[in-house]
Amino acid sequence: MKIIFSILFFIFTATITTTTATTDIIYDSAGNKLLRGLPYYILPLLRGTGGGLTLTQTTKNTCPLNVTQEPFEVNHGLPFIFTPIILDEEFIRGSYPTSIEADVQNPCHDSNILKVSTANLAKKYDRTDKDDDNDDDDDAMFKFGKDHKKKKDDDKKDVAPVSIVTAGGEFNKPESCFQIVEDDMMPGLQSYQIQYCPFKCGSSSGVLTCYNVGIVSDSDDKKYLAPTDAIFPVVFTNSYGAVKSAKMSSTFGHLSAELTSAKMTSFGRSAE
Repeated sequence: MKIIFSILFFIFTATITTTTATTDIIYDSAGNKLLRGLPYYILPLLRGTGGGLTLTQTTKNTCPLNVTQEPFEVNHGLPFIFTPIILDEEFIRGSYPTSIEADVQNPCHDSNILKVSTANLAKKYDRTDKDDDNDDDDDAMFKFGKDHKKKKDDDKKDVAPVSIVTAGGEFNKPESCFQIVEDDMMPGLQSYQIQYCPFKCGSSSGVLTCYNVGIVSDSDDKKYLAPTDAIFPVVFTNSYGAVKSAKMSSTFGHLSAELTSAKMTSFGRSAE
């Protein structure tokens, strides 16, 4: 009897262990495991909310490149590669630190690894408080700073830097530390949320917090990937399984015009 009980207990334990080990694996839109080293498009789950993620320059010759969202959903943007930072595995697990890297030749000649950095997007921010000396939000990590320059018109707005996601990061550094978690916005549709988790890659701030990575817009309604309170459910589509466009449709296309024809081929990896 004890032998039978031991066997049943072993089977039950093995089942639990196997289930736990497989539920945190990230899958692409075709239901396959998200594999390290393979390029995937990062697309929004919801239709009509724009296209895939890509890289752009805010102004000419500005580096590093910013991660932005294509305005039209028919554009898949650029493919990205995911690499586990700690685990030496061939697939990506949820809630584990992960490096995200654009799979494209970079005109800035720096790293394609994504990182969170501060940039001035010339975004106009409507300040609700009227006291210019109130600095309660100065230590908020991802809020717009305050610009004390006054405009002559009555519509006073501030222009200030904001934290966004760019290229130019380093592997296993706090500013380049991301994770993917499952999102349940729409039951029955498997989607994910990308999060920024600096403490999982050795941040010395002492803050054990992950931040959602979503979309913010500047005054021209250009959409940037950035740490934000809002959720941005995404799916991952293998770039080799997507229909390729004969015409370069990515926002990144305007950069390739300045490169050689060989480099232009690298930049044209977008799809309709």
